[in-house]
Amino acid sequence: MADIAFESLSRWYGETPRRTVLDQVSGTIRAGEFAVVVGRSGSGKSTLLNLLGGLESPSDGVVRIDGTDIARLDDRALTTLRRRRMGFVFQAYNLIPTLSVADNLRLPLSLNRLPEDGRVEQWLERVGLAGRGGDWPDRLSGGEQQRVAIARALIHAPDIILADEPTGNLDLDNAERIVALLDRLCRAEGRTLVMVTHAQEVVGLADQLLTIREGRLVDAE
Repeated sequence: MADIAFESLSRWYGETPRRTVLDQVSGTIRAGEFAVVVGRSGSGKSTLLNLLGGLESPSDGVVRIDGTDIARLDDRALTTLRRRRMGFVFQAYNLIPTLSVADNLRLPLSLNRLPEDGRVEQWLERVGLAGRGGDWPDRLSGGEQQRVAIARALIHAPDIILADEPTGNLDLDNAERIVALLDRLCRAEGRTLVMVTHAQEVVGLADQLLTIREGRLVDAE
């Protein structure tokens, strides 16, 4: 489990003129919480998520995971942090098409030098895809591919799950199933879940709602 704190966090691009995407944003997400980040397209939601996950570096301010300023980590230490303690779920499923479903799930175990110990079959069953390990990703529906992506993000038992519009490519029924699945799986094991979404139905599940408008955190209306 992990606490996430961000202080005076800013991200801009260019210098003359400077384009500010995130402007002096501060907050705390406690271990085990489900935090939802909402806002219009271009408001800075995905940028915040990328900064929390160390996928981008802040122009100013800090992100701390359990008190450690991740911007001060070298590339190797940051990669290790992401690989071991984080799981990522994106709008694009990002499954490797040349690997079977089971081999996609084995990948984070291999990268972290963890034994399989039946985890692949266990996680396929947990996401409702028991017996589908031998399938290729292109044989699965969009909702099924996203369930595989969720299993891949959780199989190595990370402390933090960062999900960027995980339902963006799905119809409403599948979107609701995916959100409920993420919520249930993360809460069952005390994972910290941060989700960027446009889906208003997710808001009711959140322990904390972060609303971003024009790069700044604002009180939800």
